[in-house]
Amino acid sequence: MTHPRTSHTARLVRLAALGAAVTMVLAGCTAPSESAPATASDEPVTIRFNWWGSDTRHTMTQQVIDLFEEEHPNITVVPEFAPYTDYWDKLSTTVAAGDAPDVMQQVDPFIYEYVDSGLLVNLSDHADVLPLDQFDEGALEGSTIDDGVYGVPGGVGTFGVVIDPQIFSDAGIEVPDDETWTWDDYLDIAAEISEKAGPDVYGATLPLDEQGFNMFIRQRGEDLWSPDDATVGFTEKTAAAWWEYILELRDSGATPSASLAVEQASLGLEQSPIATHTAAMSILSANQVEALQTASGRELELLLFPGESDGDRPGAYVKPGVYYSVSAKSEHPVESAMLIDFIVNSEEAGAILRSDRGVPGNSEVLASIEGDFSPSEQKLADYVTEVSELSVAGFPKPNLDAGPELVPLFARLNQQVIFDQITPDEAAKQFISELEAAM
Repeated sequence: MTHPRTSHTARLVRLAALGAAVTMVLAGCTAPSESAPATASDEPVTIRFNWWGSDTRHTMTQQVIDLFEEEHPNITVVPEFAPYTDYWDKLSTTVAAGDAPDVMQQVDPFIYEYVDSGLLVNLSDHADVLPLDQFDEGALEGSTIDDGVYGVPGGVGTFGVVIDPQIFSDAGIEVPDDETWTWDDYLDIAAEISEKAGPDVYGATLPLDEQGFNMFIRQRGEDLWSPDDATVGFTEKTAAAWWEYILELRDSGATPSASLAVEQASLGLEQSPIATHTAAMSILSANQVEALQTASGRELELLLFPGESDGDRPGAYVKPGVYYSVSAKSEHPVESAMLIDFIVNSEEAGAILRSDRGVPGNSEVLASIEGDFSPSEQKLADYVTEVSELSVAGFPKPNLDAGPELVPLFARLNQQVIFDQITPDEAAKQFISELEAAM
């Protein structure tokens, strides 16, 4: 994909999503140097590696760091991590202070702001220590801009409905057939579980982010963006219908109240409703199931989104879950690229991380560990395959201008809807208006 450089003013307006303080720093940023790549140093080097995730992810990632340091005794890796809800604020604060970590986890659409502002290294310049030929073009499509690669996939994943079959059983309700169930079925089942499963147990969590919305509009033949990127690709009618559905979930008792849902969303994975047996269903990233099972102590299942069989088309798609990127301010970009190479291209790291950040994108690493997958890891791999085969609309094409606005804008409007501060129609109109202004 190509991405024409936007004007300085437009870029700074969009960078409000990274925090006002960041904007001042970015004004002085320049694109990474195009001079010949540096070589690795034999002198002692310290690099910082920042990521988000569960306690399980932190433990596994530290084990990988330990192995990397054994292989490269002159390189010390300082770990930094946070829950996802805090990660981006903390990262933007360090960027604003001119103290960004050398290696960081990224995700679309936020990665595009960092690239557009010259904050990330073009990893193609370090192909000698970070070869990318084991990744197919599709895996790198979302992080390739103007022929530069600014993030390497940590794994390939997708989204789905994670369920706790034990709660279904306790409520005397059968697990639905996910090949045929509808959004109405989802609501009815969740409401019935809330009624029958006992106090403080809900049928589902209240969706607060854009993942369910994205699936909902794709099933109706729409997309986030129009083919020419000139407008959004969904209608006010469809957006309003999603928020009307969210209010139905809330008002039916199928989910917690708005205030409790927001409170729950601020908790880490280990304290989430699925992990604590207080919700039977939740829309989540599929690669979280392993950590959730560990936290909950129960077998969980992955179901396709409701509505996949009765819409205009299935909404399902597969994409990289996270990327690893290197800060353009890093004093040690080669060593940082070497760390990423070890994480994504070594069988030793693959044997530890396995499917934590998704199914490995390096085919050789995947082949080396697939035979040792746990039942839940095999379940994830099978689910990703099922979604890939179901997908007809393909990977959602990102909009590099308005994409970074979408996530915080959706979250803000969604919260206003669930607290009855604005109507679904008002939210839909404002959502499209603000996105198209950003475009």
